[in-house]
Amino acid sequence: MPLLILVLILAVPYLEFLVFLEVGEAIGGLNALIATLLTAVLGVYLIRLEGFEVMRRMHDNLQRGESPVEEIFHGFFLLIAGFFFLLPGFITDTAAVFLSISPIRTLLGRYLLRHVKLRFYGQQTDPFDHPGPTIDGEYREEKDTPPPSLDPWHKKEDDEERK
Repeated sequence: MPLLILVLILAVPYLEFLVFLEVGEAIGGLNALIATLLTAVLGVYLIRLEGFEVMRRMHDNLQRGESPVEEIFHGFFLLIAGFFFLLPGFITDTAAVFLSISPIRTLLGRYLLRHVKLRFYGQQTDPFDHPGPTIDGEYREEKDTPPPSLDPWHKKEDDEERK
């Protein structure tokens, strides 16, 4: 895995440079630079709007007492998309556009959640989800008192002294 990350760190800028040269030859260098800057500005604006929507949904879920796990994944992928928009290049901007689309974020989030469950729990189902009955009840705490003696020769006064 660390080797893959190293290869990505080295390969992505190289590929971005090659794509930028090709786009620059096709539409002109200045136009390619303007397109890169324009996608960064528009992308960050789009991520900002989507981020506010995700924050609103997360707040609504928390107010209803529901888990905001889906919104956390959406926010995570929006953070990555915003980072990709800020990096100059057409490949990262394309990846950021895909991460900006809500259904794609949902699919990626479900995949990541399933992968995390398999990795940590060793199973695909929730470890706390069991088919057995749930027993609802109440309890009360009592003082720690020794149990009464079963000895028939035991005096009643000794019981009263213990209390």
